[in-house]
Amino acid sequence: MRYRGAIATLLLLSGCSGPLVNVAPFPPEEYSEGGQVSGSACGLLFLGMFPMQVNDRAERAYDRALKSARATSLTDTAVNESWYFTPIGPAVCTGVEGVAIIRSAGSMPKPAAPRAEFREVPKYER
Repeated sequence: MRYRGAIATLLLLSGCSGPLVNVAPFPPEEYSEGGQVSGSACGLLFLGMFPMQVNDRAERAYDRALKSARATSLTDTAVNESWYFTPIGPAVCTGVEGVAIIRSAGSMPKPAAPRAEFREVPKYER
């Protein structure tokens, strides 16, 4: 009975984490480029407190970008986020865009650790 508060807190906090997604893996030895692709995914913070499809939106956006070109990975990747306010809570959207990589038959990806690079994306002036 003493640990109910701690267990409830842990359960609530576990909903605030999501999977790590490598959106810029090293390309395989042999590949062809499939052109610029993009994908997006949104989630909702219901009443500003309860995440609904928020935590895995980067993974879903990356998968949608891959599926749009039947690619195996992306390179020159950019990730953006936007928030929209609705009457039932804020909607959080993530977009992923990059150049589609299509692995050539028989090539294996390079074994490498995931890497992250950050660069500023210029703002569009209106």
